[in-house]
Amino acid sequence: MTEKALPPSKLISAIRAARLSGVVVALEDGADLEEVDVHGHGGLPLRTACFEGNLAIVRELLTRGADPNASAADGASAPLRLALRRGHHEIAATLIQEGACLPPGQTIPQEVLGIKSAPLPGEAVVPALPDTPADNLIEFTPSKLSFQTPGNSAPEAVDAFGTETNAISADLMFLDVEEIPPIPWETPTIPK
Repeated sequence: MTEKALPPSKLISAIRAARLSGVVVALEDGADLEEVDVHGHGGLPLRTACFEGNLAIVRELLTRGADPNASAADGASAPLRLALRRGHHEIAATLIQEGACLPPGQTIPQEVLGIKSAPLPGEAVVPALPDTPADNLIEFTPSKLSFQTPGNSAPEAVDAFGTETNAISADLMFLDVEEIPPIPWETPTIPK
């Protein structure tokens, strides 16, 4: 005779059905966030959510205090191992951000390392910098002209042009394309 398995809890059923509202209701009704599996290991809800791949549910469980390092019969850090096994890279990145530790011998795929988990509702969104360089960079050549004091300039090379600086004057940003900025010192005369 075979044994009948117990029916899943209301929380586990909501996780498997990918119903965030059902998860919230179950937790508000007193569901055990660290429900144990048939082997007696806690953290079944988070492990199930990581296996199923629902990031919103994973975040809800973590926000409410689920252990990102919960163990299972096969060892520690079960939520992270399950997410990686199923290819849920964003969930793996979220678990790592929440303190999940890698078990010995486990490596993190490159895809996970480059993921910044999406913000929770109400969190500020900081745009990522593009991977391609901008096409509007300003280049300069260090000048051989030295301007010790205004009105006393001495060119050291006829073909020198520009000034060595790491900042652009805010006044230059507001000039029209053909406009020449006023120069507050004497313009050096270059011999012909």
